[in-house]
Amino acid sequence: MNNEKRLRTATPKWLGIAVKALVYLEKHGELCASGSIARSIDCEVTLVRRVLTRLVQADLIAAREGREGGYVLTRSADHITLADIYHAIEICDPIFPGMMHEPETNPFCGELAIAVSEILAESERRMLEVWESHTLASLAKRTSLVVGNCNHIEDKDANSPSQRD
Repeated sequence: MNNEKRLRTATPKWLGIAVKALVYLEKHGELCASGSIARSIDCEVTLVRRVLTRLVQADLIAAREGREGGYVLTRSADHITLADIYHAIEICDPIFPGMMHEPETNPFCGELAIAVSEILAESERRMLEVWESHTLASLAKRTSLVVGNCNHIEDKDANSPSQRD
């Protein structure tokens, strides 16, 4: 995906929201409004919409606009891996933020930061190998979530800002 099109920098938190929203959509099984998704995963609706936009751009979900609009998976959850979700979000911040402070005036710290960065890159590659072996469907089966009806009319509370973000 082209970074120039990005309005916001994704963080690891976005990945968690994406996974929760997609599991919710898998469990629900039909078109669901962003406000209902946000309430169900206990997240501020504006942030959920930003994350859902990434998932639409990656063709993991489809969006229908309007009063009766919402989001739905574009393919079977058996064909969406956790690695697909990770790639769709395109996290720009490191998974382990702040682990290595790299002052430019200290050669030791600079070399150490490079070494640790290489190890973190290897860790991420291995993590993605594992995530390739798990699908959205397999993750959804591990939960006992029972979903109700998705409202297509957003209520006023869903648009209010949250202190959690």
